[in-house]
Amino acid sequence: MSENRTTIDAEKFAFHVLDTIHFRESSDYERQLKDRLTVFLMAKYLIDDFNDLENQNFNIHENNDQTLSKLGFDSLLKRIESLNKY
Repeated sequence: MSENRTTIDAEKFAFHVLDTIHFRESSDYERQLKDRLTVFLMAKYLIDDFNDLENQNFNIHENNDQTLSKLGFDSLLKRIESLNKY
């Protein structure tokens, strides 16, 4: 059986997020860099968490629970809500 996992490159995603956000320009370059670094790391860690959850929940051989790929839409939403820790 083939597993269809979604894996996102966390670093590429984080760089794309930086490209889409408009940061306020100021003469405080340190503040600007900190803002950009914060957004980059938040995006990267979010995707790292997503990839970890994806691996845990779609690994048919190690997961005795019903895999997310087999659930209907309503059941999938309930399962994701139960996994969401944010």
